[in-house]
Amino acid sequence: MKLSTRILLPIALTVAAGASFAEGPIQGNEVFSFTSQASQADVRGQAIAARNAGLIANGEITPVQKTEAVGKTRAQVAAETAEARRLGLLNIGEEMKFATPAQAEQIRMAGLQANQVASK
Repeated sequence: MKLSTRILLPIALTVAAGASFAEGPIQGNEVFSFTSQASQADVRGQAIAARNAGLIANGEITPVQKTEAVGKTRAQVAAETAEARRLGLLNIGEEMKFATPAQAEQIRMAGLQANQVASK
């Protein structure tokens, strides 16, 4: 009796555990059947065109993106922040303050003036 309990109980638990871990087709786990409409020559031509356009990286080297100039100078940002503070538009805490179009123009002009002074 003890021997059959020692053998049958682990086997029964193993079978139960195996059934609990078995997965069927659940959402997001389906097998997709896809038939391409493009021929092999079309796909090869698209790949060559993408490589020539620099859209495909070779090895571990990724394509270098063009660097863009910085939008604003440090002096311009500081002047715009000072003008927004003077107008009482800096957000403190959870209160959101929005500039009117006239105030936004004042802030922009303060930044442009600071940029002109810094460039002289």
